Amino acid sequence: MKKPAADTELRMLRVAAAIPPAVWVPISHLASLLLAARPPRPLRQWERNATIASGRQQGYWARRAAQFSWLRNTFTSLQLGRWSRAQIEAAVKVDADRVQTLKQLHASRGLVLALPHMGSWDLAGAYGCVVGLPVTSVAERLPAGQFEYFRTLRAKLGFEIHPYDAPNLVATLAGDVKRGRAICLVADRDFGGRGLPVRWPTPDGGRDLTLPVGPVLIAAQTGAALVGIGTRFVKGRLEITISDEIAPREGRDGVTEMAHELCDFFATQVAQAPTDWHMMQRFFPGEVV
Repeated sequence: MKKPAADTELRMLRVAAAIPPAVWVPISHLASLLLAARPPRPLRQWERNATIASGRQQGYWARRAAQFSWLRNTFTSLQLGRWSRAQIEAAVKVDADRVQTLKQLHASRGLVLALPHMGSWDLAGAYGCVVGLPVTSVAERLPAGQFEYFRTLRAKLGFEIHPYDAPNLVATLAGDVKRGRAICLVADRDFGGRGLPVRWPTPDGGRDLTLPVGPVLIAAQTGAALVGIGTRFVKGRLEITISDEIAPREGRDGVTEMAHELCDFFATQVAQAPTDWHMMQRFFPGEVV
């Protein structure tokens, strides 16, 4: 039997999914103004992360923009299940030639896409599904039935979602590549601390950290093309940036080189649009507010 609190959380998600933009947008702007003035710890942690990543001090207006971007991403994820194909395509700005290249890579070798926590990865994935890149991804196993709720929403768009703690996950995702799925993984933060060591470039010097091993390992095991994706909100649309293919390399050193190249792409995307980077947890080692 579900606990009353669990039922309440699910009801709140369903209510939020039905709030029209004419309501949630102004409310989110107001909430962002207030929270930027007296930032809670997650927003202060974002400010510290973004200041290091961009080399620019992030003040009140940047905090406001970052908070609104986070809310915009949240409402977009909740409401995407109600969007039509035409709405999804109209909400995205992307280089059509780059998309065609992704389709060719997907058809010939398989495709692994890696993204930082920026913009709206759900909208990017939904766009992939509607243009012929059926997305398989991984999500945190949220409590109180929320994982199942979000998985159902994404399934309506064509996603397949695995819980991040599923056994033999890398092998499962490699199998998904072989049956024609495009693997799409948010991969800038290594929650377990057991990922690939990289040096994240910043204007004040590199910072040593680790990236999740999944995207590089799956690409290396399957021969699929590894490509970085960046997303940011530009006015009323989501702008998607597609990297060149990260060239496959052999051996442990080759895998590390691929991770460094992916890290460089992520760092460039974040530095260019730090207010669309939803990193409100500790990111750089030792940098905790």
